[in-house]
Amino acid sequence: MKKLLGIVFLVSGFILLYQNHTLAEGFMSDEKCAELSGTANTDYAARKIYSECGYQEKVFLSIMYSPGLKCAIKSGKSKTEEAAMRIYRDCN
Repeated sequence: MKKLLGIVFLVSGFILLYQNHTLAEGFMSDEKCAELSGTANTDYAARKIYSECGYQEKVFLSIMYSPGLKCAIKSGKSKTEEAAMRIYRDCN
């Protein structure tokens, strides 16, 4: 039990330390944003992903993305433009 608590403490400490703004290395690169937007099925979702990604700081895990970027990625999984717009609008 002590080992488990120690591991949880170290991992949470690492994540908090990594997310500290004084240690942030800046925003995500254009290459990473282009890679994320390339996974979208529609042009609308690709534009939303790319625009949201421009303000996203570098993160350790994809679950740490901003809510706006998460919504844009979710809308990118839709097959039609209309569905992508509806998903993005309802998610925010």
